[in-house]
Amino acid sequence: MKKRIPITITAVLLVLTVSAIAQEVPKIELAGGYSYVNFHPGLSVITSQNMNGGGGAFVYNLTPLIGIKADFMGYAVGTGWTTKLINQGFPVTGSASGNLFTYMFGPQIKKHSGKFQPFGEGLFGAGHSNGYATILRCISGNDPTSCNLSNGHGNNNAFAMEWGGGLDIALSNHVQIRPVEVDYLYTNFSSNHVAHIANSQNSFKYFAGVNFTLGSK
Repeated sequence: MKKRIPITITAVLLVLTVSAIAQEVPKIELAGGYSYVNFHPGLSVITSQNMNGGGGAFVYNLTPLIGIKADFMGYAVGTGWTTKLINQGFPVTGSASGNLFTYMFGPQIKKHSGKFQPFGEGLFGAGHSNGYATILRCISGNDPTSCNLSNGHGNNNAFAMEWGGGLDIALSNHVQIRPVEVDYLYTNFSSNHVAHIANSQNSFKYFAGVNFTLGSK
């Protein structure tokens, strides 16, 4: 009987410890902020483009370690593409501005205790752009003497995925600062099936903002 008492006490303490840890984990996380992408279109005339934007993410935590994440981001494509086309000798008319939207879903693994809470993720989904197809159609157009970028030659959809991670710093029970999240961003645009153009894009993504935790007991 005496031997069972320490075992029983140990078991109770273990259950209480696990319960306490579980109660610290929020059910829901909502993040929002600024995002930057160094986009590589995979073209010889345009090697890269800096894109600025932002968005948000939603996480539903299934366990103290694993959650399901939904990530939505939007970016504006600057006029740097126009300058690079002109430098390559293209008779550009208009401005090669556009946009890029990504929406992805997948698992997130995160440490939910302490002031510093690192996390990793692997997300899959799609990307959408109205500027990428326009530029590729211009380069591959039937009339090389005219390259009008302002008339918006259609939209483009692509498979997208990203892998990476970041760090949240807890300010309170429900507010965290996210100073850094870095990801490898992969997209595959085909420029609406323009002949001989089917490129994969390997890009760098950075995100920073605020993360709110909700639903913890």
